[in-house]
Amino acid sequence: MAGYHSSLTRYWMLEEEDDDDIFHLADNDEAKVATYNHLVQCENSRRRRRSDAPPKEIRPRNQPDDDGHKRIWADYFADHPVYNDRQFRERFRMRRQLFLRIVDAVEAHNPRYFKQKYDCCGKKGLSGLQKCVAALRILAYGLPANAIDEYVRIGESTARESLQHFCQAIIDVYSEYYLRAPDADDVARLLAEGEERGFPGMLGSIDCMHWEWHNCPTAWQGMFTGRGKHPSMILEAVASHDLWIWHAFFGMPGSNNDINVLQRSPVFSSYLRGQSTPVEFEVNGHTYNMGYYLADGIYPEWPAFVKSIRHPMETKTQHFSRRQESARKDIERAFGVLRARFAVVRGPAYGWYPKQVKKIMLCCIILHNMIVEDEGVQARNTNFSDIGYIPPVYHNNPDREAFVARQHQLKNRNEHFQLQHDLIEHQWMRLGSNNV
Repeated sequence: MAGYHSSLTRYWMLEEEDDDDIFHLADNDEAKVATYNHLVQCENSRRRRRSDAPPKEIRPRNQPDDDGHKRIWADYFADHPVYNDRQFRERFRMRRQLFLRIVDAVEAHNPRYFKQKYDCCGKKGLSGLQKCVAALRILAYGLPANAIDEYVRIGESTARESLQHFCQAIIDVYSEYYLRAPDADDVARLLAEGEERGFPGMLGSIDCMHWEWHNCPTAWQGMFTGRGKHPSMILEAVASHDLWIWHAFFGMPGSNNDINVLQRSPVFSSYLRGQSTPVEFEVNGHTYNMGYYLADGIYPEWPAFVKSIRHPMETKTQHFSRRQESARKDIERAFGVLRARFAVVRGPAYGWYPKQVKKIMLCCIILHNMIVEDEGVQARNTNFSDIGYIPPVYHNNPDREAFVARQHQLKNRNEHFQLQHDLIEHQWMRLGSNNV
């Protein structure tokens, strides 16, 4: 009817037009005048219905004196801040010096977004500190983007945008160092640590963790839903005793199990190409040239995995199972600390795209490793100017025969059982006989 009234209105108003472009309507007929007035009212009512809501009001969150940035700086970064170091670490999950180092690196990497700029009116925009604080609050507390506006003075859409830019900058700047494979020094330290715990040749523990994906598209939910009720993505990780995560492979659908993830994982890619750090150790009179990870029972019987014994009957095997299950909890502790430190990983992921969810996970792992290095007992380098650079290493492509030989060695079941037997004897000779 609205279109009908509009056409009638134009019909009545365009009956006559003079030289001054003024429309006239014959007023000698009162019925026509009444009909015309009714049509005008209908047209005006139709136009009002198009925009019943009031016009959007623009509320500037940053006051003229840059209130958001100054408040954060006075609370945490001034010479005499309102909150002390302990409170800062509780809220930012890291020490103040480490956070400032991250802010400087992020601003230097992406100055176009994180550097504070002025608009055309000469008014200050959001500072890089505000954007980094907003992103870290979302990661640390798992807050929605519109829950940090009151303190940080940043809009909901800007907070989401800051989170994506922050995660991408962290990955670009720090992933090469903090997601690296163990080098020669790292391998030597890990082997010494494993020898001290009764597992010579151990390089860490391996396991998988599910992260629920709340906004999984309906068409994908069957693929991403496994034994749980909700869709999820899988993280495969390797962690050492100091909770450093040496390997992270994320993004496999939740319907897969640990073996399916292992078949797609690059955890042994460097070994198969002959580019991994050489490992050699001796246990119970036998020499091995490949390190191993502690794993649970679902993993295959490869010499790269040392598993517990199901239903052990002998005293030796019972003692070995207790020691293996105790040492394998390193990866469980690493997952627990990662979830406790970054609540965004503890709750469901609300991203719409797998790439965005993966960025958040990798960013949390990198920050976790940075905190472990900064605060861990075995952090060897506290000079931040020397951290973050790895000299390039050039490798030759292996020939096909060497690749196939390493593939067979990696999946040698006989060597797996021989290594397990040697470790049982080693554990018994080292500690078991004293506990009889």
